[in-house]
Amino acid sequence: MSDPFALSQPTVDSLGSRGAVIVPSDDTDLDPVAKAVTVLDTTGGADLVILPKGNADGKWLTYSGVSVGFTTVHAVRRVGVGTTCTVASVDG
Repeated sequence: MSDPFALSQPTVDSLGSRGAVIVPSDDTDLDPVAKAVTVLDTTGGADLVILPKGNADGKWLTYSGVSVGFTTVHAVRRVGVGTTCTVASVDG
């Protein structure tokens, strides 16, 4: 497969090149910190609880009523257990 982006250097503004489904945790940071997280499924609910990269522990942001395809504008270091939707990291 031809990759027109093979020689491009990743930046904070570039698209992600990897991703993984996230298991929410109130205690464990993502490794690596995700550029963003994106919603894959809302069958189990539509709440997303994140701890942005620069926020102190306990300074959560809650998005209520998210839809599939919603993507955060924050780099994310943790996805909280109050999250009821399925999300994936945007990495790389």
